[in-house]
Amino acid sequence: MKTWQIVLLVVAMLLGGSYVGRDSIVRILDAHFYEPTLAVCVATTRLLAPERLDIELRSFCNVSMITLVANLDEQDTQSSD
Repeated sequence: MKTWQIVLLVVAMLLGGSYVGRDSIVRILDAHFYEPTLAVCVATTRLLAPERLDIELRSFCNVSMITLVANLDEQDTQSSD
């Protein structure tokens, strides 16, 4: 398999798994696998937008990942009230 196909497969598996157990998978990735997840996100977005600079892709992925975790924390706070 080509590298981009492997990356795409990993991203698809993560998205599928996160749909099933969304909260726990996102928190595990945030706590233990932040940098590798960021690298996969950057590689994937580079395939979609090859003209963008690396710093733009990292910034986009970083903000997206932090927003996702913050939204989950906010949902937990609201559901526990």
